Amino acid sequence: MAAQVDVSKSAVLVMHTQNDITHPDGKFAYSGVPAQVAKHRIWDNLAAFLDSSRKAGMLVIYIKVALRPGHPELSPKSYPIHAGGRKVGAWTEGTWGAEIVDELKPQEEDIVITNYSPNVFLYTNLDQILRAKKIENLFLTGTATNFVVEEAARYGAQIGYDIATVEDCCTSFTDEMHAFSIKNILPQFGAISKSQDVIASLTRAVD
Repeated sequence: MAAQVDVSKSAVLVMHTQNDITHPDGKFAYSGVPAQVAKHRIWDNLAAFLDSSRKAGMLVIYIKVALRPGHPELSPKSYPIHAGGRKVGAWTEGTWGAEIVDELKPQEEDIVITNYSPNVFLYTNLDQILRAKKIENLFLTGTATNFVVEEAARYGAQIGYDIATVEDCCTSFTDEMHAFSIKNILPQFGAISKSQDVIASLTRAVD
């Protein structure tokens, strides 16, 4: 997809780049994501990618998870990872932890969607917005590669979108989890791209 990006039909999804999940002081920092973000300079990569995307006129959509106090949206039988988040009160609506990190704050022209599960399409109007704007191609970024990003790739591909995961703009709980998904799972649902390759294509499109 990076070789010839049609920005009018493409969008960047920035998923779950929130304080509780990705900031060292976040309530879910014990997951290991903040250390991975710092180790691989993910926010530097993603900030540059978003800047180029916006300059080229590509739609940027943030999806953040935000749950009511007590997390009534989550079943007691939910994933263990959810149980851990509920125990510490992570991702609670209206708190600092549910907000996007300062390094990646949405711009006025961006769209921000709140979701309630690892699947960013489930219980949201994301698909409705994409189809209204005639979007066909999705660039996936954010956290976690083998969880939320993977779910977006699976579901998005199933309902007809062309998927590209920007591997250096997403991360997981460990190097091994990220690498396994990038190598073995995500290629089954779309392309694997490097941010600089897409940026180069966007720059050519603008020029």
